[in-house]
Amino acid sequence: MESQQYQNILVGIDGSETSMHALDKAIDAAIRNKAKLYIAQILKPQLSTVGRASIGFGVVETDIDDESRLKEQKVLLDDVVAQAKDKGVQDVTSIVKIGSPREELARNIQQTEKIDLIYIGATGANRVAQMFLGSNTTYILEHSLADVMVVR
Repeated sequence: MESQQYQNILVGIDGSETSMHALDKAIDAAIRNKAKLYIAQILKPQLSTVGRASIGFGVVETDIDDESRLKEQKVLLDDVVAQAKDKGVQDVTSIVKIGSPREELARNIQQTEKIDLIYIGATGANRVAQMFLGSNTTYILEHSLADVMVVR
């Protein structure tokens, strides 16, 4: 029986310890398979953006700037890409987006980049959020068309 050869590997990171373990394993898999590695960080949308927001009885000036958030995370992710290249991955791309992590990883990025293997940490959000919102990992396992490796 021939072993599976993956061509496009996606790893979602959120800064948690388990997501960084998933990154390490995704790097190893990309090297073994001579695959392209996509490292994604999906930022959850803020409730408002820079400008004026109407809330309740008045208007409040807000200071949340999605463009700044994206740029800041892109710089941090560029360091992660450089580390992956230093370890031997030939082809690495970073993806920083604002959106639903579960939708982006399980559907959108997967379809756009023809992902055939996803690495994801077993947990990332705090335990209380997981009880109320459900786990991104569980959602990705249930909805992904690609193989999924869950890392603890």
